[in-house]
Amino acid sequence: MSERMKNFTMVPNRLMERLYEIRVPMQQRRVFDYIYRQTIGYPIHPRNVSTFDIAKTLGIDSADVRDLVAELVKKNMVVRNGIYKEIMKDYTLWMVGEPSPTIKQGKAPLVSRGKTPCSVGEDSPLRKETLKEKEKKDFLSKKVDEEQQKKNEEGMRELRKSLGIPEKREKKNQ
Repeated sequence: MSERMKNFTMVPNRLMERLYEIRVPMQQRRVFDYIYRQTIGYPIHPRNVSTFDIAKTLGIDSADVRDLVAELVKKNMVVRNGIYKEIMKDYTLWMVGEPSPTIKQGKAPLVSRGKTPCSVGEDSPLRKETLKEKEKKDFLSKKVDEEQQKKNEEGMRELRKSLGIPEKREKKNQ
């Protein structure tokens, strides 16, 4: 049989479930717990919590507390109201937009550079291509553009034909 004690903090089950679902570093968790205790955890008189109060009580440097609170704000776990902090009561918004950790198995292969100077992800050395070389590769060729346009027109004719749409007749210039 459980015995109910005086001077305890009531924590909603959904909040506890959300806390063990996400990963929060230890110092951030300490700051979060302190803010929770001082705001929601006091049923009679919720308090305004400042960075100075957190630093003094937890024995952490105030600059570090500001960084920890900033991280908690990024994770949508804490909301700032001026110099005071509160807990975000909508637990579904916590960690929204945060990349979820992935487990990597094995070691990543070492990336080695070849003997020739290459850019990352390229197999051959970097060099400038002239306009003529690009035309040879048919990047800027008019012939290729005309062929592509003919294919597009043919495709449109076939599509109209299959849908039963009559072909457009070209207007003669008068």
